[in-house]
Amino acid sequence: MCSIEDEWHRRKRRVELPGGRPIAFVDSGGSGPPLLLLHGYSDTSRSFSALEPFLVGYRLIIPDLPGHGASAMGDGMRISDFAATIDRLLAFLGISPIAVIGHSMGAMTAIELAARRREDVSALVLLSASLRPDFGSRSPFSRGIRALRDPIDPAGQFLRDWYCCSRPVDPEFLAKMRVDAAAMPAAVWHGILEGFAETDLRHSARQVTAPVLCIGGSADTLFDSSHPKALAEAFPSVRSITLDGYGHNPHWEDPQRVSALVLSFFCGGRIV
Repeated sequence: MCSIEDEWHRRKRRVELPGGRPIAFVDSGGSGPPLLLLHGYSDTSRSFSALEPFLVGYRLIIPDLPGHGASAMGDGMRISDFAATIDRLLAFLGISPIAVIGHSMGAMTAIELAARRREDVSALVLLSASLRPDFGSRSPFSRGIRALRDPIDPAGQFLRDWYCCSRPVDPEFLAKMRVDAAAMPAAVWHGILEGFAETDLRHSARQVTAPVLCIGGSADTLFDSSHPKALAEAFPSVRSITLDGYGHNPHWEDPQRVSALVLSFFCGGRIV
């Protein structure tokens, strides 16, 4: 599953969780409070590499979700399956309490995880999240994903569109993200898409007791304004921020601004 070896991949630690499923993650080794970061659909832990320099006060735990990067596929490709794996990883590492940042599919996984670990998740930051992520069978993204066949071309038009951002992002970083995404088998792409069509996290969101910060971009091409509105209505304690002109990946488009919002939220809630 791992793409061409580079510095980020060399930093990954690999462990075998109960059940024999290897999972890879980066552990920053920081001396501060633990912070779990969960990446989006087709991404890897590399997704948070630009945020890392701004979060040096924390011990960052950044896994490759099952079927992504250097992590083996788990028992399924639904959000609940991803959350169960991360739950086992936290138990393996013996980390509690922990704050969580999730992006897109990682944000959905974070919601499910926080509902399961209500006593352990101290704060929840959701970037470009959705409670009901079905793209619709006729959307260009759904058609493009269903058309994927192995081997996937990292320079192909689909991945260039998939990783298109609303604001300038380092081209070398995006090229590495496309290589990582192309290494994920087409069957995994297809399975996750099918799982999205069945995903409804409204009940899980109501179970979350941690304070929640939702950050989204006004130019998000995957999740329109109805998604942040639903999020704002779903949690017992939530703050919502819409970044004007930002797209689906605000932590790539402006990691300094996003990290400042996150740290302000943590400080306000004394997650320090």
